[in-house]
Amino acid sequence: MSFHLKSEKPITKAHDMDISDFESLKVSTLEKASRISAMMDRISISPQAVSSKNDSKLENIENEQNSCNIKTPQKTNNNSKQNTISTSNGIHFSINKILLESEKQRKEEVRKKIQCRIIHMEENGRVIQEQMANSRSLMARERERRTEEKLANILAEVERIAEQEEIKRRHEQQLQAQRAQEQKEKLEREVEEYRKRMKEKEELTKIVMVHRGQFTTKYCDIVTLSKNCKDKHAFDVILMANSARIKELIQQIEALDEKIKSGELIPSDVNVIESLVHHIDDILTIFRTEIEKIDAQYEAELARKAQAANEVQSVVESENIAVGDTVPSQHLGKNKAEENNENKDQNSSVITNQEVAVTTINEPVTSVSVPKSEEITADSKYKEGIEQHLRDKYDRLHNLLIGKSSPNVMQHPQGVIFCKDHLAKKIVSQGETLVSSKPEMAFPVAMIVVALWNEHPDFGELFLAHLHEACPFTIPIFLSQQEGQSNEDYYKSLGCKYSEDGTVEKQDKFLKRMSGLMRLYASITITAQRRGIAKVHPYGLQHAWRWLAAVLNTEPRTDMCDLCATLILDMLEVAGNVLWIAYPTQFHKLLMLLSEQYYPRMRNITNGGGGPLMRLEGFLNNALTNGTIRPADGMLPPNFL
Repeated sequence: MSFHLKSEKPITKAHDMDISDFESLKVSTLEKASRISAMMDRISISPQAVSSKNDSKLENIENEQNSCNIKTPQKTNNNSKQNTISTSNGIHFSINKILLESEKQRKEEVRKKIQCRIIHMEENGRVIQEQMANSRSLMARERERRTEEKLANILAEVERIAEQEEIKRRHEQQLQAQRAQEQKEKLEREVEEYRKRMKEKEELTKIVMVHRGQFTTKYCDIVTLSKNCKDKHAFDVILMANSARIKELIQQIEALDEKIKSGELIPSDVNVIESLVHHIDDILTIFRTEIEKIDAQYEAELARKAQAANEVQSVVESENIAVGDTVPSQHLGKNKAEENNENKDQNSSVITNQEVAVTTINEPVTSVSVPKSEEITADSKYKEGIEQHLRDKYDRLHNLLIGKSSPNVMQHPQGVIFCKDHLAKKIVSQGETLVSSKPEMAFPVAMIVVALWNEHPDFGELFLAHLHEACPFTIPIFLSQQEGQSNEDYYKSLGCKYSEDGTVEKQDKFLKRMSGLMRLYASITITAQRRGIAKVHPYGLQHAWRWLAAVLNTEPRTDMCDLCATLILDMLEVAGNVLWIAYPTQFHKLLMLLSEQYYPRMRNITNGGGGPLMRLEGFLNNALTNGTIRPADGMLPPNFL
């Protein structure tokens, strides 16, 4: 198929054509080709096909609309005519070529545009990357800034909290210091008030005790008057008349004694004791006056009887009456003898009869009708003196250790422990000197040790340390001489002492010192607590049992037999009675073991033994035969102090 395009304008040469015109031509050609392709269903592409009028009209119209004056080239063959377009100027265009060219141009343009777009996108990518990098950098800096700001805020908050805690801590410290100061001031006030009360109570007690002593003295004076009264029957009459009054005074004295023991004295008690002293003084005055009268009457009666006897004797002598007729004289002698016997009986019974009213200070009168009395004996006075002396010693030592005496040991950093250590040494030295000479004195010393040990446990530990150092056998331990150890070092380790000239003390003196220390040790284990103390004994009887058991588990040694026998005897003499009461079955077994097994081994290795072994043997035989051990001499009763 061929189209003949007509143009009103002449067609110029291809090389004379403007590029814009060519572009217009291509566009126009493409538009026409699209229109023609829509009508291809009515056109035959065969060589014999003839164009219809409509087609020619359309072609003419299209040629007229074409602004290019290009002649359509003539067709060389039928096939080429079908794919070419001829212009009115005879220029022929191949549709395929045009299409291909157009497609190439389009592709090129698309490629260029794509390339431009790629370049543009790469540039945009680089810009975006730069922007992203900048954004990331900004974000990193922002995060870092925020982190730093957050960290700064945290640090500021921590610092603020720390400041608040510090302020709170300082405030609490101030409050604690204030409370401590207030507590200290309160304690000081309480201590001062306590000291003041104790001082007042002490002064009050002293005043009461002075009057109490006056009362006792006057009471003893009444007892003395009763003993010295020559007419006991007359004295009994006076005693009966004042018995009720004396009984009432003694009851009031006993009530005051209870207050003194419990520390409940009040100022009004001074008036009470003064009144009691005044009353007992009145009674003493009455007794003294009445007894003087009784004695005067008794002397007058004796003088009268003596005068009558003299008169009878003179009559007898003047009349020279024979000896066998001197019945009146013999009768008179008999009457005098009977009178003397009667007076003797009265003297022997006067204390019993006067019991109606006169009693001891510590024993209340149970009945006026039953005559019974106990005078204050020298022994009871001695015991009261010992108790008062021990109480005074304990109070002074205890007050020293708690800083209530002068000098105040609390004012020195090591004052208390120094005093306790020094006191422990001194008491141990008492065992070496006083107790070794007077064994019965172990109990008063032990009483002080136990009383102080209750209140000051560290004092007890120091005392034990010094006691074990002075006498290691109280542990018990029997040391042997080590290889290379000198005799002096060995003897000192046993507790021996050396004189200034380097001479070791003699065996008898050594045994005496060790005996005193062992008796003090044993006395502590059996000494009862003070009155009113409910604490467990700081070093009780079980330690005496442990010591004996440990010694019996030690093999006897030849060089230690005398010492061992002496110490065992000391322990048994001091604590044996209490041990037998506390452990009746087991202690008897222990004595049997000691007598039948341990003592024979000691005797065998010493070839019969000396004085200490013999004394131990005699003690064991006596104890097992009688089934008991008598209490130690000087042992204090329970609740003595």
